[in-house]
Parts: sequence; C-alpha cells; structure tokens
Amino acid sequence: MLKLDLHIHSQYSVDAKGTPKEIIQSLKKKGINGMCITDHNTVKGSLEALKISPKNFIIIPGAEISTLEGHILALNIGENILPKQSLEITIEKIIDEGGIPIIPHVYRNMSGIKKRKLNSMKEMINTIEVFNSCSQPLTNLKMAKIAKNNNFGGTGGSDTHEPQYAGYGYTTIDTNDENIDNIISQINYKKTWGEGITLPMDYRRNRMIKSVKQFFQRGFKRI
Repeated sequence: MLKLDLHIHSQYSVDAKGTPKEIIQSLKKKGINGMCITDHNTVKGSLEALKISPKNFIIIPGAEISTLEGHILALNIGENILPKQSLEITIEKIIDEGGIPIIPHVYRNMSGIKKRKLNSMKEMINTIEVFNSCSQPLTNLKMAKIAKNNNFGGTGGSDTHEPQYAGYGYTTIDTNDENIDNIISQINYKKTWGEGITLPMDYRRNRMIKSVKQFFQRGFKRI
C-alpha cells in the first residue's frame, strides 16, 4: 500500500513556509511514499519538487486553485490555471490539462466550496478530500459521509503550511506500483481514501489567527 500526502503548501504559497526539499525530507522520515505540493494558484513548488525528488519518492504536480466559489485541488497539472474563475470553468480546465479536480474542506468558511454547490457538480468530479489534518475530526467524518453517500472517491492530505507537519494526513492507495499513470488511474477510479491524524490544536489555532490577519491585510480579499 502506498501513502501520499496530496495537500501540502510550500514557500510558494503566500501563507506558508518551507522548501520542497524540506517537505520531502519530512515526509520520508514519516514513511510517506510521495506527495503533491498544492500551492495557492501556482505549480512552481510542485515542479521544483519534481526536479529534486529522489527516485524512490513519488511526486504528482499540482496546485490549489481559487475559484469564485472556493478552493479546488488540481492534481497532475503542469501549468498554472487562472484563478478567480467559476468552479465549472476551472474544473473543465483542470481536466483539459489531464488533471484531476478534487474538492477539499467543504465546510471551511473562507475557502470551502459549499455543500449545495458540490451537489450540483456530481457529474464533473469523481473525488473529494475526505481527510484534512487542519480540519476538525467531526468535519472529516462529514466529508467521508458525503463521499460514501454520493459514490465519490476519497483523498487525504495534511494541508500543512509548515514542513514538520507534512504527512499528518495522507491518501492510501492499495497498490505497490509507483508508476504515476497507475496512481492517477487509481484516484480516477475511486480506489483511494484519506486517513491520518489531526494537527495539534495550537498549530490550527495559530493558522486560523494568521489567516484572519492576512485576510484583513489583503483588503478583505480571499486567497
């Protein structure tokens, strides 16, 4: 079985720190097999990771894209996708790039795509994030319930903005085949799930305070 953290932020996100190299080192210490760096609206971090990653560590390029309705993860894309477009257009562009659109943290106030909107997108997506280490345990249970009730596949990620917490959340894939095409197929065919542990309370509290401060500093604009 493979474990990949499919939601991580590096120094190329405006609200995060840590180099791709530091993130890789942190994940390998925890026995995680690979990752997707999902920086806000840029693939720069994930492309850098591709260049420096050791051969026995899996890198899927990607980003977390800001849509008009909230954030969406884009796995397996190699180019930036313009933010602040509708969710429908963004999903279409992710798929056009050969990527996988994944809906994360539905219940998050400032960045989550609302449940009502998710319900209207069932024909366009296969997978949602069922475990996010930055979310409350009850919230992750709700996400898992949505996935099971609607026949979505599931992924997991730490959503950490600091390297030391990478790997707290991860996606399990019931295969030992590390070929990227195989892994992408497993996600597309809904054969993955998300697991992990919740990040420490003080980290999540500080993240929330920092997010609110940055929201005001940006002039009440979301990332």
